[in-house]
Amino acid sequence: MFRLPLLSIIVFSASIILSLPANAEKFASIIIDDVGNNFQYGQDVINLPAALTIAILPQTTYAKNLARLAAKNNKEVMLHLPMQSVVHHKQSPGTLDLHMTKNEFRKQLLVSLNSVPYVRGVNNHMGSLLTRHPGHMNWLMDELSKRGNLYFIDSRTTSKSIAAKIAVEYDLPHLSRDFFLDPDDKKTTIRQQFNLFIKKINRRGYALAIAHPYPSTIKFLQENLGELNQHGITLLPVSELIGTATRLTNHRENHHVACTGPSCSRL
Repeated sequence: MFRLPLLSIIVFSASIILSLPANAEKFASIIIDDVGNNFQYGQDVINLPAALTIAILPQTTYAKNLARLAAKNNKEVMLHLPMQSVVHHKQSPGTLDLHMTKNEFRKQLLVSLNSVPYVRGVNNHMGSLLTRHPGHMNWLMDELSKRGNLYFIDSRTTSKSIAAKIAVEYDLPHLSRDFFLDPDDKKTTIRQQFNLFIKKINRRGYALAIAHPYPSTIKFLQENLGELNQHGITLLPVSELIGTATRLTNHRENHHVACTGPSCSRL
């Protein structure tokens, strides 16, 4: 009797598990970071005819106006919260850092939250240093959970981030970024990342990407966002993807990674 090698059986079995049925539901979210300093670029991404989520830097020149414009155009608004990085970049207004006391940290966070209207959730701007520190992440998730209506997205600017892990402990709805679509502004890079994004969605059922309001990115999205629909992928605001990812994960893998407890119903 012919027998397949054990490795071939494992690979074949894995491909069955990882491949979705042709008619399976597939969902995605794309966050546009770094909005707030340039009105025209912000307006351009807000005007894209898709359910993008707009992450606005606090205390920037056009933060309030662009948040209002986003809400008017049915775009979900996030606070793109600056956090201290390992490399000492020039800090953005509202940056949370390791030298702050708990009271200073809380006051700065509240100022930033109040500087952007219509905020539904928060993700980190930079933060490769701060997101690896449990004390400060506990302060952050504690304050966000007290609001009762926010979610957190870990931008994963470092593989050492523990932000998502701490969010679980506070029963805070959350997800982590899967891809940066534009780690640089080359068209070939954006195309490659977008293809990987679609591939992951086709395999897992959902994925979350972050992009930036670069002219090259805006042009690419204008020309290519329709590909998601061609693949049967529905683009959702991040708040909806969190609950959807939880449902798909529970259904297909019988374990829970995205969101826990009754807080999920708030989304």
